[in-house]
Amino acid sequence: MKADRLTGRKLTGAGLVFGLLLGAFPSADAAVSFFGHVVQIEQLSFHPDSVSLPGDNFAVLVVQNREDGPIQHEVRSLQLFESGTLIQVQGTGTIEYSGKRVSRIVLNPGEEAVIWFYAVKGETYQFQCNLNGHAMVGTVRAF
Repeated sequence: MKADRLTGRKLTGAGLVFGLLLGAFPSADAAVSFFGHVVQIEQLSFHPDSVSLPGDNFAVLVVQNREDGPIQHEVRSLQLFESGTLIQVQGTGTIEYSGKRVSRIVLNPGEEAVIWFYAVKGETYQFQCNLNGHAMVGTVRAF
């Protein structure tokens, strides 16, 4: 079994395949630009709030809390965190679980979540922040 170079954790199955794919890139930024997008949270909004990426591929969604003030946000997604879709979540935010499934990721200012998943062609994956009455929604479309 191969260890993930970022976390030292053992990878299995799809996580191993994705880890090997990421190893082919000189930096995480290069991998993200090829496989996915960075979404920043600023002024109580996702920027951009809609992204598209190639379907039937591994994908990366990086969500960064870039609020100026001490505003906490969350990332929730039934579609992204569904069994069979989600491969791995990492980052500096707090990952919360419901049983074995990720239920949400809490992000303080300056923190980020890196969500690796398998994007099925034609699918739309929504993510949102409803923390403290926020009504933020974003989408990832796999074309």
